[in-house]
Amino acid sequence: MKKILYLVIPAIVCLVASCKMGDENGELDGMWQLTEWRDKATDHIVKTNQDSLYYCFQQKLVKFQHGSLSEHYLSRFEHTSDELVIGQTTAWPADEVRPLTELAPFGVPADGRLHVERLSNSHMVLSTAASTLTFRKY
Repeated sequence: MKKILYLVIPAIVCLVASCKMGDENGELDGMWQLTEWRDKATDHIVKTNQDSLYYCFQQKLVKFQHGSLSEHYLSRFEHTSDELVIGQTTAWPADEVRPLTELAPFGVPADGRLHVERLSNSHMVLSTAASTLTFRKY
């Protein structure tokens, strides 16, 4: 029985440690579904969860995806407590660098800066000068 414990305990410790390593972005990590995109000037809803827009954060990359389409964008990002800055962007599967303006259909402004209004394990609100983006953890 002791021999089994000597094998099981280190395996559990390694498993827990590896799970924590993948969580380097804290509450931001994971897949987020856009539930509401609201235009600040008109107060009209531009897009909802029916539009199937997703942001997926892992390590220092964010994937922007529309529904189940295989085409998506991968971007580097920086995150502070109140700002998310989207950097160099690549279109996939073309694997070529693209301008940030191609992320406009995902609510990302041309300068790539989004204000983090709220972030928890299940809810995120980002804003720009023109709009407010509300997400749920998917």
